[in-house]
Amino acid sequence: MSEIKQFRRLQMTGGSTYIISLPKSWIKEMQLKKNSNITLVKNHNSSITIFQEEQSKKNSASTLIGKNESKESIRRKIIAMYLSGYKIIEIKTKGMEIQSSHRSTIRELVRTSLMGTEIIESSSEKMVLQVLTHLAQLSFDVALKRMFSTATNMHEEAIEAIEKVDIVHAEEVIKMDDEVDRFSLYLRRNLTLSLENVQVLLDSGLEKPSDCLGYRTVVRCVERIADHAGLMAKKVKYLNNPIDKKIMKEIEKISKESLIVFGNSITALSKKDYKMGETVAASITEIIDKEKKLMDSLKPNEDTAIIKLILEDIRRTAEYSRDISEIVIDETVQSTIEEF
Repeated sequence: MSEIKQFRRLQMTGGSTYIISLPKSWIKEMQLKKNSNITLVKNHNSSITIFQEEQSKKNSASTLIGKNESKESIRRKIIAMYLSGYKIIEIKTKGMEIQSSHRSTIRELVRTSLMGTEIIESSSEKMVLQVLTHLAQLSFDVALKRMFSTATNMHEEAIEAIEKVDIVHAEEVIKMDDEVDRFSLYLRRNLTLSLENVQVLLDSGLEKPSDCLGYRTVVRCVERIADHAGLMAKKVKYLNNPIDKKIMKEIEKISKESLIVFGNSITALSKKDYKMGETVAASITEIIDKEKKLMDSLKPNEDTAIIKLILEDIRRTAEYSRDISEIVIDETVQSTIEEF
């Protein structure tokens, strides 16, 4: 226990400055020395964090891929290293050329999913990726709003494609999901780094490490909302005829209400507004009831099953918005209670 926790007495020197000693073993382990620059951060939970100005950073990681390794396995490895915060990611083989299919998988992954990443070296047995994006250039709030905006557009355009049974438009909506995934991975990477590095936390616009836990859930919720918009678009090709105008009008109504609560949940998160978060959470039940009522009123025909699946995707948008609002409530409940 002494390796991670020790007690020290606060002392005063010069009449106006307080000092505290640090264990010599800690100083050696962290490679500090006399006149090293350190930074102190006063946290909201009445604690103080001391960290090096130049903290050790995860620079490089390397992984071997085999001849029979699947494309998905390679994708998972690279994404895991990206999310862990490495700046240089090396993919290599042992005594053999990287297969063309594997090389294509890596290029496609970099192009569509890994924000700020470039292939800086490519040879017969090795490919090297470098993450070039500077974390402070895009705060968490800005990146999340970009992600939210794209997910909302996907949902709206999926509904338009359904109404017109426009397969070409639907395919465009499906492709938009790559943009949401890019922001999702970028934000999850930043949240991981923020837990390890106070400076990254502050540069990202977050206040305390515990914020990372709730915001990771928020990112996942927005990503899932975009996924359901993509699923709605994929169902267009299975529609045999345009949906009845009366039913379509009800679908559009429920869709708009779902997007309103989605937008309000993100606004409540940005403003840290407990009351707004509570309002969003309370309104979801009404949307779900409307979805169920419309679902039960559908008469069996060749497109009924598809319409029900579309309604389920819309309902899930509302439910994930409730999850976001509950994060807001959890994070801001202190503003509504009195401690004694």
